[in-house]
Amino acid sequence: MNIYAIGDLHLSGDPPAKPMEIFGPHWQDHAAKVAANWCQLVSPDDTVIICGDTSWAMDLTGALPDLNWIAALPGRKILLRGNHDYWWSSLKKMQTATENKFSFLQNNFYTCGSTAICGSRG
Repeated sequence: MNIYAIGDLHLSGDPPAKPMEIFGPHWQDHAAKVAANWCQLVSPDDTVIICGDTSWAMDLTGALPDLNWIAALPGRKILLRGNHDYWWSSLKKMQTATENKFSFLQNNFYTCGSTAICGSRG
């Protein structure tokens, strides 16, 4: 089992409502590049910590396409809230909306083997 971390995905649906190419040509097809590398590295037994700024969406309904896209990738996912994650809602609402496909790190912790992933505000 491996633990990976990634952040600042800034997804925005398919097709992207806010394409990342506006930040330069190296961002062209960035979601496809993320998926290809993710699938090459991450196995179903691995854990991926997603360190925030996951989706440009302004509410949970808008973020669901991006969250479902991530859920379809291999591995267990632990999500943290980033400063651009305006869609972040209550834990109960997020767990229900995503059918418990994610572990949301917010003043709690999750274990990965003998390692604890902890979250607190501040």
